Amino acid sequence: MADLKDNLAYDAKSTISSDTLTPASEGMLKYNVYYTTSRLNATLHEGKSSTPASYYLQSNCALTKCLLYLRRGNAKTSPMVAFAKMPIASRHMQIAKGDYQQQKASEGQIVWDELHRAENSFRRSDYQFSVAEGGDGKREEFDWRKDRAKCAATVYDCLDGSGRTVARLLSGGALNWKKGGEVEVLEGLDEGVRERVILSAMTIWFYEALCYQSWLKGYGGSGENAKKD
Repeated sequence: MADLKDNLAYDAKSTISSDTLTPASEGMLKYNVYYTTSRLNATLHEGKSSTPASYYLQSNCALTKCLLYLRRGNAKTSPMVAFAKMPIASRHMQIAKGDYQQQKASEGQIVWDELHRAENSFRRSDYQFSVAEGGDGKREEFDWRKDRAKCAATVYDCLDGSGRTVARLLSGGALNWKKGGEVEVLEGLDEGVRERVILSAMTIWFYEALCYQSWLKGYGGSGENAKKD
C-alpha cells in the first residue's frame, strides 16, 4: 500500500507541464514516445512531438497474435528495420531484424530471437533476450529489470552481459492519452543492436499496457505531455 501511495504522489507531480523536456541521462539518447491519433501506433522523437520522428511503431493485432513493426522514419511507409511477434497464448515474445513482409515471403528466412518473460501475465516480471551481430555469430545478452518499487508503473533498466546499463524504459501511464513514455539508449551501440533494444523496449511497453500493468507514469516532470499532430 505504501508503494502505491508513493506512486500516486509521484504521478501527481509528473502531471506538471512545461515547455522544456527533461534532458537524457548522461551518455544516453532519449526518445519521447507519442501516441498517434488512433493510439494503436506511436512515434519516437529525440525532442518534442513537433520535431521529426526518428522511428514509427506500427501494431497489427489479430485473434492469435500481435505484430509490431519498427520503422526508421515518421510513417507507416518508412523502411522497416525490426519487428516483433506477441502470441496471445504465450507470455514470451519474439523479435527479429529487417522487414517482416519481405522475410515472410521467403519461407524460413525469419530468424527469431526470444524475448523471454520470467513471470506469468499476472505478475511483474523481468525480461531477457540476446541478439547476434556481425559475422562471428557472437551473441549479446540483455536483461530488462523491472523497478519493483514502482508497483503500478512500467520502469525498466536494460543491462548487458557485463552489467552495464544500456537502456531505460519509462511508461506514460494508462491515463496519459498523449505521451506514451520515454526510452533511453546508450550512445555508441551498433545500429542494429540499438534498434532491437528499442524494439524490445517498445514490445515490453505494448505488452504491459495490454495487461493493464502501466497505470501510472514512470517518468516525472517531463515537460511536454501532448502530441500536437
